[in-house]
Formats: sequence, structure tokens, C-alpha cells
Amino acid sequence: MSAKLRSGFYLGKKSALLLALLLAALLLALLVLAILFGRCARRAEEPGLLSPGVPTTPWVNASAEPAARPPGPWDQQRLPRHVTPIHYSLLLWPHLAPGLPKPSTHSGQVNITVRCREATSAVLLHSAELTYRDASVWGPLEETPDNSTRSIPLGEVWTAPWNQYLVLELLENLTAGSLYELRLAFQGKIQPQPHGLGLFLNTYEDEGEERWMVVSQLQPTAARSVYPCFDEPAMKATFNISIVHHPSYVALSNMPALDISDALMNETIPINWTITTFETTLKMSTYITAFVVCKFDYVTTTERGNQIRIWARKDAIKKGFANYALNITGPIFSFMEDLLNISYPLSKTDLVAVPLMDNGAMENWGLMTFYETSLLNDPEDESISYKTQICRVVAHEVAHQWFGNLVTMDWWNDIWLNEGFATYFEQLVKLTFYDYLQDKLFSRQLTLPMLFIDNKGLNQSISNTEMHQTDSIIKLFNTVTYHKGAVIIWMLSNFMTEGLFMKALNSYLSAFSFSNAVQDDLWNHIQKVVKFTMHFQHH
Repeated sequence: MSAKLRSGFYLGKKSALLLALLLAALLLALLVLAILFGRCARRAEEPGLLSPGVPTTPWVNASAEPAARPPGPWDQQRLPRHVTPIHYSLLLWPHLAPGLPKPSTHSGQVNITVRCREATSAVLLHSAELTYRDASVWGPLEETPDNSTRSIPLGEVWTAPWNQYLVLELLENLTAGSLYELRLAFQGKIQPQPHGLGLFLNTYEDEGEERWMVVSQLQPTAARSVYPCFDEPAMKATFNISIVHHPSYVALSNMPALDISDALMNETIPINWTITTFETTLKMSTYITAFVVCKFDYVTTTERGNQIRIWARKDAIKKGFANYALNITGPIFSFMEDLLNISYPLSKTDLVAVPLMDNGAMENWGLMTFYETSLLNDPEDESISYKTQICRVVAHEVAHQWFGNLVTMDWWNDIWLNEGFATYFEQLVKLTFYDYLQDKLFSRQLTLPMLFIDNKGLNQSISNTEMHQTDSIIKLFNTVTYHKGAVIIWMLSNFMTEGLFMKALNSYLSAFSFSNAVQDDLWNHIQKVVKFTMHFQHH
């Protein structure tokens, strides 16, 4: 007979052991949830990146533009000036590495410091075919000396596809005069062919194998398809750019590399990643930010403190195909500096020979890209005509470092201030380096063809009324913009004399360096120099 038990609830040994195991499992599950919650909380405050090759959906609060949206600044084809950018801190990650599928996406994080010019409860910036993992607004920055900022409560985040806007609607107004920071984690597309804009993929043969590279082409309005930004030429800012890439690749951007280090990425694929961080850029427009990830080699020289590197396929470098471009690029820079009496403001310039590229070349500040055939020359080919063609294209892009990059047109209707001057100086370099006769060169190649086109009834002005839509902007990159602009500049130079004309250009460039101009600004500085000269001659 067993002993009598006291009243209460009793468990046998097996039941007690089972309960203990259940409690332990519950505690473990709570611990895992706590860790995951902590990581999610940190991601809300820190840059978050997407894993390569992993499809994602748009941020849960981002919505497409509904039909019933009330009228607002999102209906306008130009960004409002309530908020303007000061500085971008951009981390970009093209999903390109050995062992991964053909890259089709990139991801990144951008923190944009902005100044509120007028109190507003909505922030608009450009975004095209980007999806978002996170979005937040922090500030005001100057009111927190201990660097602790608060998050501004967000209402709705949505896209206005017609004007390619991302709209951040806030639950309170931003204060005029204050600084804020927009924090956006995003993912975008890498274009599979070199005929698109934005980030595009190149497939090429080198050293007996097929390889890939990723290149950017952002002019005129494709920066917004790579990262969210204020994608108008007058909304200049400085940039801190970092690129995540596989260690077997090299990453290039506008400025010299500041640091190359291992990257700890939040992803499940067992790949070691490297992050290259670049020096802070000068104040510039979004369309000349540039990114290249490749397995190229280079040849280099230095001209007046400017390190010049010509990048190309390793086979092409070994065979000396980049040597001619290397030999002429430095002297062209010096020619422009001496003529304009304004120094080139960067410490390095990369010229990249892209195997397949829709455009002949692009003048990105410090990182110019060229269709391979526009930059490389077989050293065994003694053809002067082919060398002069390379010289012409290089000179055109070098001239843009002053006309377009240092001083940028305020809006695309004055794109001739970029392209007309670049075309004029490319001809000037050709006649100087290859002893052409200037009058015959301009007459045969530019003046007579333009007179013929105008006579056929085109009659397009070099400065057009404002065009806002992307399709209309792209149409401005035509023969009239390039050639008619160059002919008018040549006529001005002849009428004023080249010496006086260069003084006027120096005055114009000095006044609007790191800023923007309209064509009337050019006329005003020409008139100013002419008046000063006439006054000096009469006294």
C-alpha cells in the first residue's frame, strides 16, 4: 500500500522532464525572436542592403500613384525647390561576382543631406524603376549637438511614375532653413544591353574567356534609375561614394579611391566582398556621377599633378592599344588649361574603353567612358585619320571638364553651352595638334553643313524653350546643338579675336564654377570684357 499524498497537483518524473524540455524550447525561441527583432531595429537606423540574386518586393508602405491623387507638386515636370540637396552618401552594390548568375540587379543605400528652403510636409525626389526596402527622414540636424537626431514621422510613401518621382509624405512640416537627412535603401535594375541608360552590363572576351563588366551612362536623366536623387543639372551637391564588389574586380568612380577593405554584407551566399570608398567629390550634377566595376588593366602617366589612367581589356593593354590615348590626353588637358587660364580641379582622370557602348563617349567628371573603338588604336596602324578621330573624341570629352562639369547649363534647353563648346574645342585641338587650317576645317566640317541644314527648313534655335519630358530632352542632343553651337562660338571668336574671347570665357567660367549658367550669362560676360577693353583703349 502506498503512502497517502497531500492534496495538490503532482507530476511524475517523466512528465516533469517533458515540461522542462518544453520550457527550455520556449526560452530558446524567445531568445531567437529577440535577436531577430534587434537586427530589424538596427536596420531601421542603419543602411540595409539586399542580397544579390534574391528577388524582393517594394517597401510595404510604397504604393503606385493612384488615379484619385489630389493635385500637388508631383504633377509638375520640374522638382519643387522646397528641399534641395547638399550632400549624398551613396553605397552601391552591383550584384556581380564569380559563381553568381548573370547580374540583373543592384542594391544600395543613400543618405541625402538636404536643406529645407520652404516649410513643407512632402519631399519629392527622382526615382525610376527602383524598389525600396526602407525610407526615413531624420532631423533637424543642426538642433542636435550630441548628434542624436529624431526620425520625422512618415505618412505615405508612394511613386509618381509619370514624372518619375518618389514622394515622402510627412506627418509634420519640415522647418525652413533647417537641414535634414533622407535615408533610403533601394534596389534597381542592371540593363542587359549597352543600348540603355543607367547601369548596364557589358559582355566581352579577354584573355581567352568571357567576362562581364558593369558601367554607368546617366546623361541626361538616368541617375534616378541607379539611385534616388534630385536628378536635375542645377541641383548640385557633393558625393561620398562607396562601391561593393568582388575582390577579383576593380571599382572606379569620379574620385580617387580612399580605402579598400573587406565588406561584411548581410547575405546568405558565401562570397567575400570588398568595398572601395572614394574621396568626396566636388559639387556637381547627378548626371556626371559614374560607376565602373571591371577586370581591366591600365597604363598611366601624370600631367601637372593630374594622374591619367587609360583602362581597357587586359589583352588590349598588353598589345599597346591604349598608348596613343595616353600620350595625347595629358597634353590636351594642358592645352585647355593654358587657353582658358583655369586649372583642372581634380587630381585624377580615368578614361575607360568600354567594349560595347551605345554612345561614343561620356564626360563624367574624373571617369570618362568611351566606346572602345573611339579610344584604342593598334600601334601597328599608322593611319593619321584614325588617330585624329581618337584625338577629336578625347578632346571633346576633356573640354567638357570645364564646359559642362565645372560650369553646367541650368536646364537642358541650354545644352549647347556644353556641347557647342566641346565641339568647338575639339576642332581647335585638332588644328593645333595636327596643323590643320582653322578656316578650312570649320567651313568644311561645320559651317557649310549647318547652312545646308538650316536652308532645308530646320531652323532650330541653339537655345530651345524649356523641355521637361525625358524624350524631349534626349532629342536636344542633335547636330544643331553640337555643330551650330560650335559655329556660332567660332564666329564670336573671329569677331572678337581669340585672345579677347578667351578672356571672356575665363570670366564666365570663373563666375559660375561649381554652379550653373544660362546663355544670357555667357553673353553678359562677353559684353563685360568687350566694354572693359573699349574703355581701356579710349583711356
